[in-house]
Amino acid sequence: MCMVCIILVFAMFGMLSPASRGALMTAAIVLFMFMGLIAGYHAARMYRTMKGSHWKKAAVLTASIYPGTVFGIGFFINFFIWGRHSSGAIPFSTLLSLLCMWFGISLPLVLCGFYFGYRKQPYDIPVRTNQIPRQVPDQVWYLKPVYSALLAGILPFGAVFVELYFLLSAFWQNQFYYLFGFLFIVFIILVIACSEVAMVLTYFQLCGEVSNHPLHM
Repeated sequence: MCMVCIILVFAMFGMLSPASRGALMTAAIVLFMFMGLIAGYHAARMYRTMKGSHWKKAAVLTASIYPGTVFGIGFFINFFIWGRHSSGAIPFSTLLSLLCMWFGISLPLVLCGFYFGYRKQPYDIPVRTNQIPRQVPDQVWYLKPVYSALLAGILPFGAVFVELYFLLSAFWQNQFYYLFGFLFIVFIILVIACSEVAMVLTYFQLCGEVSNHPLHM
């Protein structure tokens, strides 16, 4: 989130021009590496709030799940580009450099942030829970995790669908995208929509007495 905000602000003020080949991607990768410290800190405090005990395993997963998934998909696609002998393929030395940056910079920063974050006090949840267990009522179908995730994603996707279409069209057609100011406004709308949907969905789950909700623990 911090990386996206900084990149959009810099691009909106013209500091990162799409005409400069690789400038956006380089800035995104460098910022993502150094934002691992913030990610580890907040992940650790949230993990402690959820009363987790295996903080080392959680720290490694925080540092590896998302970048590992992105790197795996990119390597898989790049493997076919290599097979076509295309000039647009990412060189093996570049992939090796990304791996070195991942394990040499991002992973230690996430572990460091996780270490200091886990030593802090957990987040204070401003709700009171009843210590006496009672019967949980039958849950309606739309409060199940799968259906809730699908229903909650409709509104944020609809809020950014048009701009996402133009962004991906420019990306796949090898064109430059210059509307970073409008993209930043759409990003703010997306953040607001996701926040409101999360609050409404949490309210419905608390009213429906979903037993596995974190606020009921």
